[in-house]
Amino acid sequence: MTSVCETVFMNLEADGTQRFPVVTQLLYESDDPFAIRVLFELQEDVAVTWTIERDLLARGFGQEVGDGDIRVAPQVVAGRRETRIELAGCGLDGEWGRVVFSAWEPALRDFLARTYEAVPPGEEEVDLDTFLAEVLTAG
Repeated sequence: MTSVCETVFMNLEADGTQRFPVVTQLLYESDDPFAIRVLFELQEDVAVTWTIERDLLARGFGQEVGDGDIRVAPQVVAGRRETRIELAGCGLDGEWGRVVFSAWEPALRDFLARTYEAVPPGEEEVDLDTFLAEVLTAG
């Protein structure tokens, strides 16, 4: 198994006017070749992990993509190229909400380039037997 890991700073966008830096870990593992795991370290003891499709993130550099709970789009803030990542879901309180993060696009492009070096597009393989065994035994 090949892994690619990168720590980047993303900005948590609050109410459209304020931005707060958040330490974020990006993780790619060749045994799950279609997925990027994004670990947001919100506080010292609070972290949230989301899984984003690798190609969805890549397509989001050029245009707004995604529907449902993950949307990715390019944006420019103060002359800086960024990627906007909007995540929606149900919180622990049972309320539906959304959160928006933005990251410096060149950092994300570099990370994705390394994932495509590890597993080139079209060469992704998934062990379906192992996947089905995990799904059927979960719960």
